[in-house]
Amino acid sequence: MKVSLLAVLWILTVAFGYLLGLRDRPDPVALPALTQQSSKISLNNPVEVMGTKKKKSVDPTVEVKRIELVEEAASEPKSDFPRVIEEVSDTFEKMRSNNPLIRLQAFSELLQKNDEDSIRQAIAAYEELPEGSSRFSELRMLAYSWAQIDPIGAVEWMNELDGLEKRIGMGTVLDSWARTDSETAIAWAKENFDGEEGQENPYLIGIVSGMSQNDLVGATELMTSMPYGRARGRSASIIFEQTWKKGEEVAMNWAENLPEGSLQSFAYGEIGKKIAKEDMGRAVKWVDGMKESNLKAAVSDEVAERWARESPVEAAKWVASMPEGESRSESMEEVVSQWARKDPTATAEWLNQFPSGELMDEPIQRFVREVVRKDPEIAMTWAEAIVDQERRNRTVTEVNRVAERMAEQAKINANAEPAQSGNSGGGGGQRRGPSGSQPR
Repeated sequence: MKVSLLAVLWILTVAFGYLLGLRDRPDPVALPALTQQSSKISLNNPVEVMGTKKKKSVDPTVEVKRIELVEEAASEPKSDFPRVIEEVSDTFEKMRSNNPLIRLQAFSELLQKNDEDSIRQAIAAYEELPEGSSRFSELRMLAYSWAQIDPIGAVEWMNELDGLEKRIGMGTVLDSWARTDSETAIAWAKENFDGEEGQENPYLIGIVSGMSQNDLVGATELMTSMPYGRARGRSASIIFEQTWKKGEEVAMNWAENLPEGSLQSFAYGEIGKKIAKEDMGRAVKWVDGMKESNLKAAVSDEVAERWARESPVEAAKWVASMPEGESRSESMEEVVSQWARKDPTATAEWLNQFPSGELMDEPIQRFVREVVRKDPEIAMTWAEAIVDQERRNRTVTEVNRVAERMAEQAKINANAEPAQSGNSGGGGGQRRGPSGSQPR
């Protein structure tokens, strides 16, 4: 009886194991379907693959076959249309991102294609961005790329914008255009400028910027032909920065060959500023070795301003050692401007060391403007020490106007303390003549 029972149990155990094996064995018919699903996941959803749990027991032969089928399915030719649509949609979303880094990267990647479709997509994304300065970088990228394939269409579209956005867009288009076809860009700028002949043409700033990248001579000729004004000054600054990138020698040679006058003085002053930033001692030595001239005045002015911001006392000592002349006068203005904000009393005492004269008028006027809001009475005393009558009258009028506004504000503000008089405002005392007498 016991033997029969054991035999029955053994038979049932074997049968159950056999059935269990059949259930766990992969179905040859179902394998391709599994393979397609795995292929779909691995190609389209890598995150899902990372989260998929592995089976504990897999036949190695079956696993090798499955991998081969997955690779075969992945290598089969498919239509690219769905993938292109998905990529475009993803790029478009990135271009509207609140993260400026993601947005700029998306714009850059799209516009590098340099075709009409990418321009249209960039325009659509740009127009959905919030208005204001936060999208100016995207505007520059769009304008630059657009001008490379259709400058006329780009300037027409930019011309419909307003204010600063229009100026940035137009300037960038003309910059990009001039790098490849400056003659056509110049012709367009002259033809489409609404101003009268002889007036500033703001379109030329962008063209000078573009030309300066690969044609410094042409850019300089265009700049020097422009009338005096903001556009010419801005263009000169752009070209100078390009020359400085090529080295100090190139910048110096450029400055030496400019027409004498304001442009050349500007260029020398900018060189002095750059050298002073890198090596103040060399800049001072350069100024000290120059003969008195407008060029020396321009350089010393920039060097003194830079030094006075770092150490007004040391800068004041250097300026005081300079021979009397326009260069010293210009440099004194810069020292006064920086020093009076920190220590007006010490600045006034320093100014009192120098005898009265027209070359002292500008430094004194600068001092008056720095201290007038702190102590109008002291400012008036110094204003009356100016030698040139026209400059003195103008400065006195300015001081009176400021004093009146301060008095009105004191009346409006009931809690304000009455304006202090005397030396307590930090003005530094009255101006004395060379013999210590009161100014005439």
